[in-house]
Parts: sequence; structure tokens; C-alpha cells
Amino acid sequence: MSNLKKAKQLPFNVLVKRAIKRVFPTQKIDYTAQDLRKSASNYTLNSLLDVSGLKCSVSGEVIQHYINHEFDLLGSGWLSRNRTKELELDAEHHFFAEKLFKYITDDYQFINWQLDVRSGFQFNDKKQFDDQTIDQSKNVDVKNCWELGRLQHLPQMAFVAIDAQNKIELVQEFKNQSLDFIVSNPVGMGVQWACAMDVGIRVSNLLVAYDVFKQVDSTNLLNDEFTLIFTDSIHRHAEFIDNHLEYKEGAAGNHYLFNLVGLLFAANYLSQKEETILWREFAEQQIENEFHKQFFADGGNFEGSTTYHCLSAEAILYATALMLRNGKKLNQGYISLLGKSAQFIKDIIKLNGEIPQFGDNDSGRLFNFSDNSLLNYEPLLAGFSGLFGRDDNLNIEKTIIEQISKNNKLESPSTKQKKKHQIRNAKHQLQIPSTTEIKFQSDISLEEVKLFAYADFGIYVFKSNNFYLAISAISNKNMHHSWGHVHNDKLSFDLQIKGKDLVKDPGTYSYSAFPEKRNEFRSVKGHHGIVVKGIEQNKAIDLFYLEREVKCQVLEIQDLSITLQANYYGVEHIRKFTILANQLIITDYCNKPFKVNINKFEEYSPNYGVIQKTH
Repeated sequence: MSNLKKAKQLPFNVLVKRAIKRVFPTQKIDYTAQDLRKSASNYTLNSLLDVSGLKCSVSGEVIQHYINHEFDLLGSGWLSRNRTKELELDAEHHFFAEKLFKYITDDYQFINWQLDVRSGFQFNDKKQFDDQTIDQSKNVDVKNCWELGRLQHLPQMAFVAIDAQNKIELVQEFKNQSLDFIVSNPVGMGVQWACAMDVGIRVSNLLVAYDVFKQVDSTNLLNDEFTLIFTDSIHRHAEFIDNHLEYKEGAAGNHYLFNLVGLLFAANYLSQKEETILWREFAEQQIENEFHKQFFADGGNFEGSTTYHCLSAEAILYATALMLRNGKKLNQGYISLLGKSAQFIKDIIKLNGEIPQFGDNDSGRLFNFSDNSLLNYEPLLAGFSGLFGRDDNLNIEKTIIEQISKNNKLESPSTKQKKKHQIRNAKHQLQIPSTTEIKFQSDISLEEVKLFAYADFGIYVFKSNNFYLAISAISNKNMHHSWGHVHNDKLSFDLQIKGKDLVKDPGTYSYSAFPEKRNEFRSVKGHHGIVVKGIEQNKAIDLFYLEREVKCQVLEIQDLSITLQANYYGVEHIRKFTILANQLIITDYCNKPFKVNINKFEEYSPNYGVIQKTH
């Protein structure tokens, strides 16, 4: 039944294409029978960055963890990822691996790229990426492997190496880890190739890290022999992405954006050949198309999640910088939407630089150049300032965007919001209302509070220097058809006073590893709305599909109060927020018996894989 429900949610043209694909499937590529690598001797690597202008704030302690092969990923804590058993490869791949071992220092400990450290489950590096099986009796989370395989720590190591006293050690470690990945993960084999999105993120991070390390390598550790091996791996990454685009017959999402960004990075770093030109032109055209498909007119992303908005916006940001580098002419509609997508982040961001976790949060990034909180998106805004020149603050993200784009600037579009809301007088002829008062420790200045309304996306933010209220009404029928990253959080809210959170969304915690927790964290009981016994705002079809039932609208906006309505499965819920100098008053009306559910959920997940008690 769930497959039928999914099919009904697909756009008709996509459904037809998928039906045809089932009847006439594309031929599967057999990676088990291929030689491990083919020569890329006719390619060279360009440099896009200038290390003289790059400064990184990552601590020496964090870098030492990376040298020791300890990684803190998705709530694991700092754990060693060293391989405890000897590397085993199929015969087809072993010959090439033997040739590469001589380039790795004798004392180097190989990393186990196939191990989910949380569950202890080991994926099979002798099997192809699409032939992996998971032990369902264990809480296996494939994302723990993918996060390591994104290699986002390598650029951090590279930036620190610019001014480090142990730069030779860092260059050698980069060389060893790069070769380790190439040897241990034959193309198409094992879990590290199971998601083309992660391949795109990995190739981008490898290239940025190599660019910087090559410039600080004073002893020629990254010699011609290594560079040929490395360049060949980059080429194979791009080939793999090109062969496994996550377009999904036209119903694409954030994964496809990162396929395209990976192709763009590879095409810009690899020397200009017919093949790389085709990759670049294809990726540029698709980025333009997908940007307008995946972002609403108000700048919000169609995944129905604040953090996925930031993730997709980061992909568009770096893609745009690469396109400007090549002299791509962008139309005004594209530039305007890019400005709006950045303004969206600026307007919903909290006083402490973090954003509310409405919808899913898997802590995903394209790059992570610092060790800041993963909920802090000020570095991403700094990156946007590298294109629009909105501030003069020195920041590594801003500098990198300027260098990648060859300092080509875009004219900052007008981001003033049109005060256009669907408003009518709210008549509450429902059950007796319930009133909740949240007191502030000290008064706020009401004159400074402004409303930022994003009706297409479905978020309303009242904000000043000491007050923050964000309300979720995310229910646009034009969102991604699956509503896969949407939560049942309608009319729920985040409240922060003078930098202190009084009410905050619990986050996501996990996806497939803990299905029950997945459903708890996206349920009405996991949010600060109301609970009507036995009724969710949207029924779950599976872990990444909801039924798309709930509808939200604004009923009334008057000064510092807003009234919204949510309808689902016969439930009519009206909620009014009234901001006073010393408190926030929430008034709930409903046509069915209900309980107010503010600050009742006892768990909080600041990042994917991390869980804390709220009391």
C-alpha cells in the first residue's frame, strides 16, 4: 500500500518515466570486473585558490585528532577509525593496490572506511555499492560511513598547514589518507560509492585540500607520481557522478544539486578537454534549471526544512562562484533568487547565529572549514557576502568564494519584503481556548521587533536584538512531492530571549537507524503545537514520505500579534501569538479536544546523531 501512496504523490510525467524505466531498465555497470584505475595522464590539475589570503580557526587539538584518525561525526564522539584487520580486496583490484602501497609511509595506519562505528556493522568492500546488505537486527546508520567518506576534515588540515610548524607532517598525512581512500575504496566498490551526492561532496573537498596542500608543500611530497594517481582518482569520481546522477526522472532534490556541484568542481580543476567542457556546460545548465525548480519565489527551498534550505543554498552558492569564474552570464531572475535565498537565512537566523530546526536536520554541509556549531550558519552568510560584497569582515568562506569566482561580484538585489499577507478577521467559534503565558526574565523593547514573513516557504519570524520568535507553517503543496524532510511541526515555534532559548525545536536525531525515534522526532508530540488524540498532522507513509495532508494559512496580523490556522484530517487548529514586553501569550483554539504540547518533549537533538535530555 505504501508504494501505491508514494506513486500517487509523484508528478504524472515522473510517474510515467519511472514506469517506463521499470519496463526498460538501464544496463547496470559492473564495477567488480573492472580494472581499478585507468590512466589520466593527459589531464593536469588547475589551482583556484591563493593560500596567502586564507586563515583558518580550527584548533590544533582537532587537527591532532585527524592525524590520529579520530573523528567526531554525527554524535560518535572522538573515536579511532583505524582498521584493525588487514585490507582485503578482490583480485581484480589487488594488483593496482600493491603498486600504491609504496607511496604510503610504513608507519601509516589504514582507516576503516566501511565501518559504522555506532552499530559495529561492517559494510563489504568486496561487493559493489548497489549490492550492499545491512543487518536489520542492528541499528545500522550508513550515514556514519558516508560522513567520514566526505573527507571534509582534509581542507581544515590544509588551511591549518599554511602557517603550521608541522606542515610537512600535515602534507604527508594528506598524501597518506588520500592514497588510503583510493586503495581501500576501488571505484564503485563498498559503501563509499553508494550515494552520488557524497561522491560530489568528497571530490570537492579533495580538490580544495589538494589545491592548498600543493602550495605549502615545500619538500615535493606531492610529486608528479602522486599527482597523477590523485588526478586519476578525481577523474574517476567525476565519471562516477556522471554515470549515477540522482535526477530520478525529473523529481530531483538536494542530492542532484550536489552531483552537479561535484561535476563543476572536477571540471574546473581538471585541465580543459572535450569531456570536462561537456561536464561543465551540462552542470551549469542544470544548476540554473534546478535552482528555479527547488527554490520558491520568496527564496525558501522546497524541501520544507530550514537546514536543508541552507544545505541546498550552499550548493548553489559554490556552483554560482564556479560559473562566474568561467564567465557565465546569469540572468537577473537567477541573481535575484540567489539574493533572496541568502536573505532568507539572514532573516531566520537567531541572535546566536543558529537557525531553528524546522523539518529535518542531518547536519549536512558541502564544506566545513571550521569547528563551529553545525547549527551556526553565519559562515554560509559570509560566503554569500563574497558574491554580493555586503560586508568587509575577513572570513575564510568569503575569501574562498571571492577566489573561486575570480572576485566577480553580483549586484545585490533589493530584498525588501512586500507586505502582502493573506489576512482576514479571525473569528474563533470553536471550543474554549487554551492560553499559555511564557514569561521573560526582563522586559524587551517592542519598538525594535520586526516581522519577516516567508509565505511560500511557510515561516514567520519576529526578531530584534534581544527577541526572537519563529513560527512554522510549512505546508506548500509545491514542496518536494515526498515531503520527506518535513515534520509535523505546524504552528510550532522557537522562542529565544536575549540569547537564551525558552522554546526550541527538538531536531531530528536519526533517520533509518532508529525508525521509532525518527517518527517520534517528526511527530506532533515532538513539537510545540497541540496534540489531538490519535491524529498526526500528516500520516507517515515511510521514513521519507508523508501524506501531505496539512494546510496552513495566516488569518490575521496586527502589530505584534499573528494568528495562523492549520487544518488536517478534520482538525481545525487556530493559534494566536501575542508579543508583550514581558511575555509571549499563545492562545489555542480547536474544533476537537486537545492538549497544548509546549516544552513537553523530553529529548533534544542539536545535531544529527546527538540526543540530550531537556530536563
